[in-house]
Amino acid sequence: MKRKLLLFTAVFLMLLTLLPACDAQNAGSLKSITRPYIAQYECIEAKFGEENYLEKFDYIKLTLKDKENMEICYKLKNSERTIVKSKYDFDVESKRLTADVGILGYKFKQSTIIENGKFTISKSIGGKQLVMKFKAS
Repeated sequence: MKRKLLLFTAVFLMLLTLLPACDAQNAGSLKSITRPYIAQYECIEAKFGEENYLEKFDYIKLTLKDKENMEICYKLKNSERTIVKSKYDFDVESKRLTADVGILGYKFKQSTIIENGKFTISKSIGGKQLVMKFKAS
């Protein structure tokens, strides 16, 4: 009995020593470990041609909700918030995000690579290039 108690105490003390190294708040959920790309991304730069397009918005956010659903949430200045829901696919090996998106009456398929929590979307619209840079927030 004494031996079992000693063994239990030793294991318990070892766990107490190791647990502080596992900071649960900073480690994130199992989802963030197994699918680290699932996150909210904030637009940090948006240009349409030479125009700073981001200054027309309070924010533009893209959220990968789970392994196939995403939301694009944006708010034009002096306007209501808009949420657009869509589907996406992510190739873990190539880190390629591909989504079918419909915004402001336009539907298009877009692919980009997510690296270090960042990605860029580039799309030609009406002869001008729309370039949007996102960063995980």
